[in-house]
Amino acid sequence: MAELTVDLNAPTGVTGQPILWRLGKIFNVVTSIQRARVSEDCAYVQLHVEGSKQELDMALAYLRSLGVVSGSKPVSAPAGTVYPEDEIKQSNTIDIRLKTVFPTQGNTPILYRLGKDYHVVVNVRHAAFDEEEGGYVDITVAGDLIDVQRAITYLHTTGLSVNPKQRSVTNGGNL
Repeated sequence: MAELTVDLNAPTGVTGQPILWRLGKIFNVVTSIQRARVSEDCAYVQLHVEGSKQELDMALAYLRSLGVVSGSKPVSAPAGTVYPEDEIKQSNTIDIRLKTVFPTQGNTPILYRLGKDYHVVVNVRHAAFDEEEGGYVDITVAGDLIDVQRAITYLHTTGLSVNPKQRSVTNGGNL
């Protein structure tokens, strides 16, 4: 299995896309965050990526096409491009803060597992994390109610501190 470390710098407009989730879904590469500073305006993520040489090459080409790898320029997606998140019913969402209890927990590809094992879309919204000291990652998990609930149950088994931002999963409507 090949591996690489890549620095991603995403400007406004790209930060709202589930890029890390897509890497696992589209290219079947395993990702884990080594460092991250993510806000609404921009994102810096140092990402450890594992997969076959071909999978890594395709994932890196994809990241370059988004313009998030140093020295690359964004390329417009062809008309009619369908992203994997378009194929998942995202009727329920929940915002969750994941905090490490021990810094070594950052080496576990938890966000990758969510995307591969559960039929949900995972997007990083905010983060302040490094592998030496740990930190937090704010994510949004979206999908059918049962899938979102199963994903949250899995998160509770990881040993991370799991803090939902709301008391229940919501479809955005009034109660």
